[in-house]
Amino acid sequence: MQLRHLAFLTPGSYRPDDPRSGLDDALALIAFAETLGYDGAWVRHRHLEPGISSAAVFLAAASQHTRRIELGTAVIQLGYETPFRLAEDLSLLDVLAGGRLQVGVSAGPPPFADLVGHLLFDGDPARIDFSHARVGRLIEALHGHPLGNADTQVGNAVSQYRPRLQPHAPGLARRLWYGAGSLPSARWAAGQGLHLLLGNVARAETHAD
Repeated sequence: MQLRHLAFLTPGSYRPDDPRSGLDDALALIAFAETLGYDGAWVRHRHLEPGISSAAVFLAAASQHTRRIELGTAVIQLGYETPFRLAEDLSLLDVLAGGRLQVGVSAGPPPFADLVGHLLFDGDPARIDFSHARVGRLIEALHGHPLGNADTQVGNAVSQYRPRLQPHAPGLARRLWYGAGSLPSARWAAGQGLHLLLGNVARAETHAD
């Protein structure tokens, strides 16, 4: 068996009393991995823990320390995100990285909704759709199709534009990965044409996350 692609995952952990040092170490690790010939560097996206709480911000920094290595997220939990705003951040990151971004996401309610729900949402989290439809909205936004009618314009006193997600990152929607925790979610991801991410914890054949 020939190894064709080699990547690694880092949690980007740090001491709570010194986050800068740990984050700098993680950036240095990715830059060093590029010199060793690694094809990809992926980061865990965590909340309320001493780790990378914004993969887009961290990888934007990593993109400026590297030139070739792919940069991936494993995974962004969409329950904490607004799909369109996340798409803006990811598109900007991909442009800064020169098209090297690989985006791993997952659906479902945010695990810490009981702690941060009142800071995230204007309404009752129990009424919010955290299903795979949230992933669909992210995909739609990343495609960057014009919004509104054919004659809809937005802008300022100087310029007018057709409204669409900016900047547009061509091909990013085809570099989406879904973190599946069960056979139903893996089948759903396959039906959407998404790449598949698997962890070491899954819920076998029944759960739909």
